[in-house]
Amino acid sequence: MQDIYQTFEFHKIKEHILEYNKTELGKVYTSSLKMLPDIDSVEQALLDLSEVSSIIVRFGPLPITNSANALMLIDMAKKTALLTPRDLHLIAEDVLTIAKISTFLKKIGDSYERVKQLTSGFIDLTNLEKEIHRVITNSLTVADNASSELLQIRNKLKKVEKNLQDKIASLAFTYSKFLNDDNITIRDGHFVLPVKTVDKSKVTGIVYDVSDSGNTTFIEPLEIVQLNNEITALKVQENEEVRKILKALTALVLLQENEIITNNKIIAKLDFLSAKACYAKEIEAEIATCSRKQIIDIKEARHPLIDQTKVVANSFYLDETQPIIIISGPNAGGKTVSLKTVGLLTLMHQSGLAVPALRATIGHFKHIYIDIGDNQSLSDNLSTFSAHISQIGEILKVVGGKDLVLLDELGTGTDPQAGEALAISITKYLESKHALALISSHFSAMKEYAFLSKNIANASMIFDEANLAPTYRFKQGSPGKSYALEVAARYGIEDFIIDEAHRFLASHHQNENAKLLDILQHKIEEVDKLQNELVKKENELSRREKTLTSAESLFDSRRENFLKDAKEEKAKLIENAKKEISDIIAKMHNSDMRVHEVIELKKELEKLEEVEEEEIFDEQINVNDFVSIPSMNISGRVVRTKGEKAHIISDSGLAFDVSKSKLKKIAPPKVGNTKVKKTNYDLAINTQVGIELNIIGMRVEEAKNNLIKYLDNCRLKHLSQVRIIHGFGSGALRNMVRDYLKTQKDLTFRAGGEYEGGGGSTVVIFS
Repeated sequence: MQDIYQTFEFHKIKEHILEYNKTELGKVYTSSLKMLPDIDSVEQALLDLSEVSSIIVRFGPLPITNSANALMLIDMAKKTALLTPRDLHLIAEDVLTIAKISTFLKKIGDSYERVKQLTSGFIDLTNLEKEIHRVITNSLTVADNASSELLQIRNKLKKVEKNLQDKIASLAFTYSKFLNDDNITIRDGHFVLPVKTVDKSKVTGIVYDVSDSGNTTFIEPLEIVQLNNEITALKVQENEEVRKILKALTALVLLQENEIITNNKIIAKLDFLSAKACYAKEIEAEIATCSRKQIIDIKEARHPLIDQTKVVANSFYLDETQPIIIISGPNAGGKTVSLKTVGLLTLMHQSGLAVPALRATIGHFKHIYIDIGDNQSLSDNLSTFSAHISQIGEILKVVGGKDLVLLDELGTGTDPQAGEALAISITKYLESKHALALISSHFSAMKEYAFLSKNIANASMIFDEANLAPTYRFKQGSPGKSYALEVAARYGIEDFIIDEAHRFLASHHQNENAKLLDILQHKIEEVDKLQNELVKKENELSRREKTLTSAESLFDSRRENFLKDAKEEKAKLIENAKKEISDIIAKMHNSDMRVHEVIELKKELEKLEEVEEEEIFDEQINVNDFVSIPSMNISGRVVRTKGEKAHIISDSGLAFDVSKSKLKKIAPPKVGNTKVKKTNYDLAINTQVGIELNIIGMRVEEAKNNLIKYLDNCRLKHLSQVRIIHGFGSGALRNMVRDYLKTQKDLTFRAGGEYEGGGGSTVVIFS
C-alpha cells in the first residue's frame, strides 16, 4: 500500500517548518509530525495553533532562543556524571528564556487561556541558573572564583608564568648572539629558544625540536626547566579542581532533572507551535474547522509545494450525501494535482497544521488510502496495471466508512472495456462502504454512471479549447473531455490519421454516448454562464447598494459632525462672551475708574449681550418688573423701556440696556428687604486679597475653609499665581491643600521653589 507521507511529499512540508524551529526538542517534534489519532486531538492541536498564531500576528514572535535537548543532556550527565561548561550554560539559558517568555506573556494580558495554561507548568529554577552562571563564564570557561582552591591555583599559575616570561626574556637577551630569531616559541608546551644549530653547545638545556632546514635547534634552557615543570604541575591541579567543580554542578543539575526536562518540553512545545504558525503565515494558510461529519469542504485550495505565484486555487466539496467525485478531463490537465492537493491538505489538517486555502471544513478520517502515479515495479516484475490493481486490492480489503480514498486513472493500463467495467465495479464498492473518494478517469461509462447516481458527482479539469491548453482549474458538476484527438492534431499527427480515428469511432458507435455527454456538458456550461452573469449582476447591485448606503451613512455622519462642530463653536463663543462679561463687570466695580471708562465698559457689555446666542423668552416686559438675564447670572429691575430694549438696574447697582427677548420675569424681593444685599461677588471685589495664604497652626477643617474662600477671592480678583504656606509638620495640612487643589480644574500647582518656601509651601497657578 502506498505511503501517503512519501507520495504527498510531507517531508518537504516538515522541512519548511523546521526552518522556523529554534529549539532542538522543537525540531524533534516537527520531524515527528504525523496524523493525529482522533478528532479531539486535532481540535486541541488547532486551538493551540490558533492562539499562538494570534499572538504572533498581534504582538510579534515569542522570545524563544536556541534551546538544547535537555533529555539528551540529562542522559549524558547520568552516564558520565560530568557536564561540560557549554552543556551547563545551555541548561541555564532555558531558565532565562522562561523569564523572557513570562515577561512577554504578562504584557499581552490574559486573553490566551491555552498558552497561559501551558506556561503555568514552568518551574522556577532561578537559583540553579545563578549558580551555573556564577561558575561558568560567558566564554564557557570555569570562573576563577568558582572555588577558593581554583582561585589560589590560578593566582600561583599566573605568578609562575610571569616569572617564566621574565626569565625567558632575560635569557633571550643573554643568548641573543646565538639565536636565529628574536621570537620565543613553544614546543610541546615548553618555552624554547631558537638557537643556531652551529652554536647549540653554547646553550645548556633540553633539545625539543630542529627546524626543517636544520639551521635552528629549539632548546629549553636549564634555567627555566624548573619553572616549566612547576607550570605543568599547577595546570594538572587546575584541571583536577575544574573537574571537581563541574562534577558538583552536574550533581546539582541531576537533583532537579525532572524540573529541567519539564521546562525544556514546554519551551519546545511553544517553539513547535510558533514554527507551525510562522509556516502558516508564509503560505497564507487558514486553520480549518473540524467537523464530526464526513466532509471535505475546501474553498480555493492551493498546493503548498507549488510556486505560490503560479499555483491555481481550486475548491472541492464531498460529504456523506455525495461522497464520491469522478474527475475527468485531458491528460496533463491537473487531475493528479487535484487529488494530491485534497490528500495533502487533509493530511496537514489532521496533523494539526493550517491549510493553504481561503477557508475549509474537514472531517476526521481514520485512514487516507491512495493509488496515485506510476506504480510499475520492475523488481516484482509487475506491469503498471498489475501494480495499480495490487494496490487497489489491498485498499478494498480494509476500506471503511471513515476513510478517504484517492485513486488516479482507475482501470487504465489494460483492455479499455474491461478496465472500464472494473472501474465502475470498484466505484460501486466504495459507494457501498460509504467512504469518501476522489477518482480520476477517462472512461465515458464512469461519467455516465456518475450522472445516473445520486451519490456521485462529476467533475472536470477545464480545458482551453481555443488554444488546446490546460487551465488546471477544477470544476465540480460537469464531466470533461479527454481532447485526445484534438491534442494529437496540435502536436503534429497528420489530418488523415485524425480523420480515420473519427471514422473508426463513428463506425463502432463508440462516440454516441460521448456526443450526448458533450451536448449535456454544453448545456451545463450555458447554465453556468447564465448563473455567472446573474451572480455578477447581483454583485453589482449589491455593490451599488453598499455604495449608496455608504454615501448615505457618510452624509449623515458629516451632517452630524457639522452640527456637533457648530454646537461646540456656539458653546465656545458663548463661554468666551460670558468670560468677557465677567471681566467687564469686575472692572466696573473698580472704584478708581472714571465715568467715561464705565460708560465704555457698559457699551461693551451690551454689545456682547447682543452677539451672544442664548435662549429667547417671549414675555411682556414692563417698567418696574423684576427680571433676570439667565446667561449672565444677573438680576435687577426695569426702570424704563424703549422699543425692544429695556433699561435695567442690577442688584449690585449697575445700569445697562438689554433686549427684552433676553429677559425673564422673576418674583420681586420680599417686603422689608428694601435694601439690596451686597452679593458675595461685590464683597469679594471690595476685599483686599493677598498673594499668599498662611494656614500654619490651623486645624485641617478650619484651614480647608479658609483655603476655599481664599481661592474663590483669588479667582474674582483674577490673580494669576498665589502661594499657600502650610509648613512641614506632620504633613496633614500639605496633603489637605494638594488633595483639594487636585479637584480644581481651573488651576495647576507645584511645590515651592528654593526661594518660595520649598516643601513647606505650594504655588498655585490659575489657568
